[in-house]
Amino acid sequence: MGMVRLISIIVIIFFAVLNVSAQRVAVSANLADMANFGTLSGEISVAASRHISVNAGVRYNPWQYGSQEKGYIQNRKREASLGVRYWPWNIFSSWWFGMRTQVREYNCGGVFGRQITEEGVAVGAEAAFGYSYMIHSRFNIEFGAGIWGGHRWYTRYDCPHCGTILSEDNAHGWFVIPGELIVSLVYIF
Repeated sequence: MGMVRLISIIVIIFFAVLNVSAQRVAVSANLADMANFGTLSGEISVAASRHISVNAGVRYNPWQYGSQEKGYIQNRKREASLGVRYWPWNIFSSWWFGMRTQVREYNCGGVFGRQITEEGVAVGAEAAFGYSYMIHSRFNIEFGAGIWGGHRWYTRYDCPHCGTILSEDNAHGWFVIPGELIVSLVYIF
């Protein structure tokens, strides 16, 4: 419930602080996230100037697949992010470069036949780039990729369902991993 409250506050601040008018707000859903075990995602972007947009996003995946006999596969997560994008030409069209901060609560295991499960919290920053292709004056399709680095606090388990702890409680460490892969449908107000 705390994650929903945080995102609601961020969205309210966007609309209260920034002058929202035609072609200044966009909402998007990342189709590449759906391919990641059904992760639901959404993002709202608000134009701050001709070349700068501010965005807030969420991702949510509560699902676990498989059975106790065959093993479980899961990439569960709750994530919130806040960032900024620079558009060299015009807002919501063509190339963009972005930075964002994000926090993720996760539980991942059984992926690629690997039964070790890791759950924890990761906090960090992501640098990304991409291209937004205009399909219609109000619809875009966006492609992009990023690299994410930060710090995580986690616990590792022997398998997704047995709960035998492999790492000490509150293990932590730095990470740099591939970030978001973006194939988004965007609607511009």
